[in-house]
Amino acid sequence: MAAAGPRGAGAAPPGYTALAVKFGERQRSPHCLLVKEHRVREGPGDAHPPARTLFVLNVPPYCGPGALSRLFGSCGPVQSVDVRDKPGPGEKAEKQRSKFFGRRTATGFRVAYVVFKKPASVQAVKALAQEGPLLVSTDSHPVKTGVSKPD
Repeated sequence: MAAAGPRGAGAAPPGYTALAVKFGERQRSPHCLLVKEHRVREGPGDAHPPARTLFVLNVPPYCGPGALSRLFGSCGPVQSVDVRDKPGPGEKAEKQRSKFFGRRTATGFRVAYVVFKKPASVQAVKALAQEGPLLVSTDSHPVKTGVSKPD
């Protein structure tokens, strides 16, 4: 088993920083998000600028774009958050076959690209690893989970 880092964050693979997050205050064990500065192998894309984009692995299903924007907002202003099933240059737009069955629900853990307005914000995220676990769902910003009833 990997050696535990500061305040419950596990050891991260080389090049990544492990950030401990908890769903709520009552949760005992944290979940680790693996983050690093996004570097593009192909030509630079407009959607994910190299110096301002944070690549996030191991994003749980309950952690959507709004929650990620709030988690990383303490490091600097967030321009956009792009959550995907797999890392890559972009997802292909699938043709919707039916208005009832065309939507695919996200299951499992995903990846995210967090684009900041300033390049210094990406480096500031590494300092978050030294703090305690970040909370996804708070009293002021609760995250709804479960199955909703149709209207």
